[in-house]
Amino acid sequence: MFKKLGLAAVAFALSASTSLAATEVTWWHAMDGELGNKLEEIAAKFNEGQSEYKVVPVYNGSYPETLTTAIAAFRASQQSAIIQVFEVGTGTMMAAKSAVYPSAS
Repeated sequence: MFKKLGLAAVAFALSASTSLAATEVTWWHAMDGELGNKLEEIAAKFNEGQSEYKVVPVYNGSYPETLTTAIAAFRASQQSAIIQVFEVGTGTMMAAKSAVYPSAS
């Protein structure tokens, strides 16, 4: 009987921890220095303010480097959830079918 209760408790604990896990949202960006520090601060405050999502900002180099990384990752189906690109890269991303999704209004 104790063995069954122990197994039930373990199963409950595992299912509860899985259902309470935040959805991780990776955000590739090109902000370094002081702007990168500010971006990290904003993401940390967002993460602290709620528990449903966890934004993970990742510096990927300059704007051209970030765009190049994003294109390669998209082709390999390994892109991040959010990618910050500069205005020159916007047309490239929009022209790639299924690479960009409009935001919900």
